[in-house]
Amino acid sequence: MSGFSARWVAPIIGLVVGLTLGLVYTWVIAPVELVNTYPALLRTDYRQEWVRLAALSYVADGDLGRVCARLDGLRREDVAGTIQALIEEYAAAGRPADTLRSLTALAKVLDVHTPAMLVYLHTPTPSSPAHAIAPSLTPTLTPTARPSDSTELVEVSPRSHTPTPRASSPTVTPTRKPTRTPRPPTPTPLPLPPFRLVQQEQICESGQTPRIEVVVRDERGAGLAGVEVWLMWPGGADRAVTGLKPQSGAGYADFDAERGAPGAVNYTLGISELGMPLVTDLRITSCPSQKGKEPLVGSWRIVLERRPPESE
Repeated sequence: MSGFSARWVAPIIGLVVGLTLGLVYTWVIAPVELVNTYPALLRTDYRQEWVRLAALSYVADGDLGRVCARLDGLRREDVAGTIQALIEEYAAAGRPADTLRSLTALAKVLDVHTPAMLVYLHTPTPSSPAHAIAPSLTPTLTPTARPSDSTELVEVSPRSHTPTPRASSPTVTPTRKPTRTPRPPTPTPLPLPPFRLVQQEQICESGQTPRIEVVVRDERGAGLAGVEVWLMWPGGADRAVTGLKPQSGAGYADFDAERGAPGAVNYTLGISELGMPLVTDLRITSCPSQKGKEPLVGSWRIVLERRPPESE
């Protein structure tokens, strides 16, 4: 038994020493360095950062071929998820519209869809002011005086140059008809906004930060994602896009309303265009007080519904 043990001790010790020296050489003396590694072999967080940087490079130079080459070989789930998160993050942070349009164009080419990109799919064209007045002046016609039938022609003698009338009937001076008085311009009726207010409710909950919740839905009551909502107050404005909080519904968006003392700020709520307000004189006020309880500062819940086609 002792001879068997002594025979295997030396090989085992040599194996352990060899493995130890190999690991020390591989990990410490000459570790492996990855040079020009393939992006698909990167760690998950590094792959996501690679996709973000590739998308932002397209915003900078607009080279679609280059960004597609950089994303080639990556799994579609990594690309789609990262670009969706990037667009929603930039939309929530209020990044410049040009940046979001470029990211949206890239997402459309890569067949990536998210509610936040619906606002930037097409560049909006400037609309004419809603209060413009269409002139309806009718041009006035001034009749040209024509000689009356009773006017006599005269003949001039070549010697005396004195006109000699053929008949002694008096000439009649033609009269002008009075000019028409221009009518005042008729104002063009203002178009109806595409959405209407259907509910405005004060929310009284303890421990909640004052806010303004907005729910946008279609004519059948289904939530509409990707609708741009504006909250305006004297000296500022804020923008939100519905659908960025899917846990609260497809048509949901909200704003923080701590911009002064309760009731001191007058808010206006609009859809898509700052010139089309739907809710005005919106103030954060205290809820009705209850006996023995401290009054709460209320929030607002606004429900907007799209108008049916026949009523637009």
